[in-house]
Amino acid sequence: MNQTTSAILSFVPFLILSSMLGVVAFLLAREKGRNIPLWTILGIIPFINFSCVCFFIGAANLRLERKLDLLLSEHGK
Repeated sequence: MNQTTSAILSFVPFLILSSMLGVVAFLLAREKGRNIPLWTILGIIPFINFSCVCFFIGAANLRLERKLDLLLSEHGK
């Protein structure tokens, strides 16, 4: 195997992991009412994607907060 091919193959695990974390970031952004394209792109970038997924695990669900605010305003509180 040539050195260039070996160098390219060493990045394959990073690409696979980054694509999987990009999908996770996409799904979490959609579920939590965040900016889907932004968070998907951030989820694909290596090393930044780990921080993004950690953020989403603890992030508030904006869609549910909006629904609760609407219910509370309709209820008069």
